[in-house]
Amino acid sequence: MKNQDETPPITQSVDQSRRRLTKVGLAAPAVLGVLASRPVLGQSLHHCTPSGHISGFASPNPNAAPCNVGQSVSYYADDLDNWPLEFLNANEKKPLLFKESPNGSGLVPFADAYQRVDKKNNVTFATVLDVLKGTPTKDNGQPEQDMTLVAKSENADLVLGQLAVAACMNALTVNGFPIGALIVVKMFNGVFLNGKDNVTSTNNWDQEHLKSYLRTLQG
Repeated sequence: MKNQDETPPITQSVDQSRRRLTKVGLAAPAVLGVLASRPVLGQSLHHCTPSGHISGFASPNPNAAPCNVGQSVSYYADDLDNWPLEFLNANEKKPLLFKESPNGSGLVPFADAYQRVDKKNNVTFATVLDVLKGTPTKDNGQPEQDMTLVAKSENADLVLGQLAVAACMNALTVNGFPIGALIVVKMFNGVFLNGKDNVTSTNNWDQEHLKSYLRTLQG
């Protein structure tokens, strides 16, 4: 007969621990960002999340896996075949407007941060391809004549938009990418709208900090 004084099953303590962790809010944005990525992580890259990146400055691990697992801005700017469907028109192989992408279940689009301006000061919305190229661009990749691409806030220049789009595309296509698409968009929108984004409970990043981080994720 089983002794009634025996240690209770481990699952009970595990469940209690999970409840305690949930109550104290340890489902932090960096963790949720990993979960939001489509592919399953191929390797342990938790040191490459925003919180891990910050910790790494204080105590770098020389044996840590490299974080530059994503594709570059030029990789996506040069060929729409490399794009995830969340950035393309559902009916035609054309880039979505920047402010309407990424488009998909559970995703949140980028803020309306960039615009096309012609010589007569007529303004139209920028596309994802415009942002990646850094200039107004036709769907076939040829530049639009007599138009410029303008950032609508000094908080988010074109380079930040390019890096954010590439990171978001990487999150949707690259196996092992350390952060999810939702987190990329959240960080960009926070910087664009507020000048800084609260990437962790104790750290706020402006566009220069965010650009520096996103660059570490590109191959």
